[in-house]
Amino acid sequence: MNEPYSPTRLIDAENPVELKGNTLGLWQIVFLVISAAAPLTGMLGAVPPAISLGNGAGIPGAFVIAGVVLLIFSVGFASMSRHVVRAGAFYAYITAGLGRPLGMAGALVALMSYTFIQIALYGLFGFFCTVILSPLLHTAMPWYGYSLICVAVVQFTGIRGIDLNSRLLGVLMCLELGILLLLAIAIVVHGGGPNGLTLAPFTPEHVFSGHLGIAVMFAFASFIGFEATAIYGKECRDPKVTVPRATYVSVMLILVFFAFVTWTIVCAYGLNDVVAVATKQPGDFWFIQSGKYLGGAVTTVMSFLLLSSIFASLLSFHNTLVRYIHALSLEGILPQALNRVHEKYRSPYVASYLQTLSVCVLLGLFIAAGSDAFNIVFSWSSALGTIGIVMLQAVTSFSVIAFFRKTRKDTRVWHSFVAPLVGGIGLLYIGVILVRNLDALSGSDSPIVKSFPWIVFAVALVGVVIGLILRKKRPDIYARFGQ
Repeated sequence: MNEPYSPTRLIDAENPVELKGNTLGLWQIVFLVISAAAPLTGMLGAVPPAISLGNGAGIPGAFVIAGVVLLIFSVGFASMSRHVVRAGAFYAYITAGLGRPLGMAGALVALMSYTFIQIALYGLFGFFCTVILSPLLHTAMPWYGYSLICVAVVQFTGIRGIDLNSRLLGVLMCLELGILLLLAIAIVVHGGGPNGLTLAPFTPEHVFSGHLGIAVMFAFASFIGFEATAIYGKECRDPKVTVPRATYVSVMLILVFFAFVTWTIVCAYGLNDVVAVATKQPGDFWFIQSGKYLGGAVTTVMSFLLLSSIFASLLSFHNTLVRYIHALSLEGILPQALNRVHEKYRSPYVASYLQTLSVCVLLGLFIAAGSDAFNIVFSWSSALGTIGIVMLQAVTSFSVIAFFRKTRKDTRVWHSFVAPLVGGIGLLYIGVILVRNLDALSGSDSPIVKSFPWIVFAVALVGVVIGLILRKKRPDIYARFGQ
């Protein structure tokens, strides 16, 4: 880390640092990022509270609003991806537009946010394993036993190469989308519930009823992960074309799918009863209709696919974090040992082990504190991670404007100014909603939870300070950061 930067010194036959390029196509990247969004987990976990605390029967409209905001954000994000091809997408874009100190802040916030989202998912995986697997296996294994087994499997799979990971995630994604689509089609074929198949959930009367902001907040959280398209730019075929297309395809698929599936479930319960069931039986909300329309066997399959959905999301976020660590090591911010690439699989295996170690340390702290898997590990960690990601997306939108104003590489007004501005303002508004409703998102009004926005700000501030110190003390590392 104290030696001058030299690509020829870093790249050699025994220790290549280049990831396996020309590997991923459009749909492989789509599989990776939609798996991170975990459609089945999002539907089963986010929709009931979004209905009961948010806008009730208007929940399909909330998903449309969240999706449209992210589509507008994607315009500038995709345009940027044609000019900045980096594994550390968020911080590279922020660096290119707003400078290295803010880029460093983005890097630290991204690492923290994705790490805590992963911790949340490990807690959720352990929780549902105790509900689904423990009765079948006749075991009293605690939630963290299942979580640590999952950590080992994710690590084993993660270093096997991004092409294998993308194929596995593609299979798992198709299974979880398929089970939800099967239920949705069954509801449509049977004509829905008390009100039939009505488009009322999309009308302003229902969409803007209750607390729309809270509903959009939960809907938006269900999209997190799609922005990882740009992270795989170095490993995909023709990244300047593939990454923008993958971004648009991912957002559109998630938007249409979520809006359609939530519309059918609202129709199944009826406009007048959906809120009551979502409030009183949130855990069984989807399984009740699955049992009614698909039968007990398929409902059991759905419960197992929930576990595979969480695993797929964990593997996807693991790959995302590993590529951030690898990129930062290449730039000299982290030790160069972390940029080592596996000789056979061409994956950043040392960074992978570090990422797994960090997860084990944080999980160990929760375990030592006797934390509840769902109410604390999942709920608190996901709230902290979501705040960080939303703020990163907002800042990235504004960095797109700054980048194109400086470089004039894209002079299209919609792509370089209007869409990023509208998307950034929309994301800031969602961020404000998140902060104001942290108790709803996290399920707790603890002072610790209330401090989450300040934690994100503090991490960003540390990043800025590190950037300024590097500018003064290590101008060589500072100069190549984000480049």
